[in-house]
Amino acid sequence: MRLTRHALAVSFCLLTSSTFAAGRCTPAPAADLTGCDFTNATLENADLRRARLDGAVFRGANLKWARLDGASLKGGDFVGADLFHAIFDGADMAGSDLSGANLFGANLIGAILTKCNFKGAFLKDILMEGADLSGANLSGVYMLRGVFEDAKLVGTDLSGADMTGAGAERADFTDANLTGTRLSGASIRFARFIRSELNGADFAKADMLNAIFQDARNVPPGVIDALGAFFGAEARR
Repeated sequence: MRLTRHALAVSFCLLTSSTFAAGRCTPAPAADLTGCDFTNATLENADLRRARLDGAVFRGANLKWARLDGASLKGGDFVGADLFHAIFDGADMAGSDLSGANLFGANLIGAILTKCNFKGAFLKDILMEGADLSGANLSGVYMLRGVFEDAKLVGTDLSGADMTGAGAERADFTDANLTGTRLSGASIRFARFIRSELNGADFAKADMLNAIFQDARNVPPGVIDALGAFFGAEARR
């Protein structure tokens, strides 16, 4: 009888603890959801604006059209998550793992994305104006027509990334690795490529008006020719 009572007491404690955890991890705006596990959860259209989600796990979760504006998501796990058209404007996602995630059409305007891992992610039509991507890993990532105006990409790994048709006016690529990066047809007016590695980068038909390549390494001949033609035309005016 004593053993039975003890077993019942343990079961009750476990049930109470589990119920509390489930209740605490109920998605809601401005909620404290630190460390919650939403692996494979369906959170389509969820409202998580201003929520605290540091260390939360969203592996394989469906977050299509979800609102996470202003949320704290430091060290979040979004591996393989579907973030189609999700909104992360002003969110702090520093150190998050977004490898293999679908970010097609997602909004990350003004977001903090320092040292984030985007390896294998899909970023077509992404909006990242004013975002801080310093030290992030975007190597080999597909970012067709992405918008990076005023974004900070200092020390970012963009090797092999496809930024064809990107809008990156005034973006800061200082010390970034752009080895083999495609920027064909991109608008990079007033962008800064100070000390950047540009070996094999493709700038075909890019708008480079007033772009700065000071101390950049392995600048492609096409870029040098385009800049020379521009400055030559300016001198003739």
